Amino acid sequence: MAKPSLRPPVAGPPLIRALQRLDHPSGTPDSPALPAALGSWVDWNRAVALARALDGSLPELPEQSADTDVDRLVEECARARSTHVEAIHALVAALQQPMAPAELERRHAALQRAQLPSTGRLRGRLRDALARTGEQGARLAEIDAVMEQVLAPREYRLLNRLPAHLAACLPIAASADAVTANPDATSPDVMPAPLPEPSWPPALRDTVRDLLLAELDLRFHPIDGLSAAVHPHRAPPHAA
Repeated sequence: MAKPSLRPPVAGPPLIRALQRLDHPSGTPDSPALPAALGSWVDWNRAVALARALDGSLPELPEQSADTDVDRLVEECARARSTHVEAIHALVAALQQPMAPAELERRHAALQRAQLPSTGRLRGRLRDALARTGEQGARLAEIDAVMEQVLAPREYRLLNRLPAHLAACLPIAASADAVTANPDATSPDVMPAPLPEPSWPPALRDTVRDLLLAELDLRFHPIDGLSAAVHPHRAPPHAA
């Protein structure tokens, strides 16, 4: 009889927890274990490619690039992250004024369009730099390349749905907050004055900020890992 695993469960990324708080503020429903979810994403062909990256022969090292300053590359990653964080804070600040959910969705999608090519380019450059550090670095770079092929398409599809999902959830949450603050608002004798566009209270602006920063962290996870591998004595920056 097989013994139950004593390994502690692997927590999902902060973005998942932020979404669960948005969708289920009174409690978090049970969700599949992260390793099981990842296992369902890896089909046979991708599993073979991953096995080859772990144990097979390595490809030829990339040619030396004109831009081989690792410190400068890591600093460029930090600047890119800071730029994206500033854009997120600007969007959250704009929510202090009335904004339609459709406009929030449009602006969120614009953030995503800026983040996707930026993070993809930095990840590729870090991977090339890591591959040039030696056999161990080349092995890690090859594994990262395979993992990107496995996970990036599904990650793209899931994150692409996020702006519409967030824009749909926030008006419901705002209405719930309004009822909590004024229970008489649900009475048929009380007719609240209609607003042309919703104005987001501070708690919901905090929710938007936390979710957008968590999404950015998710996009930078591979970059942080590659930065740590290519420059092990320098801690990667984190969004503020």
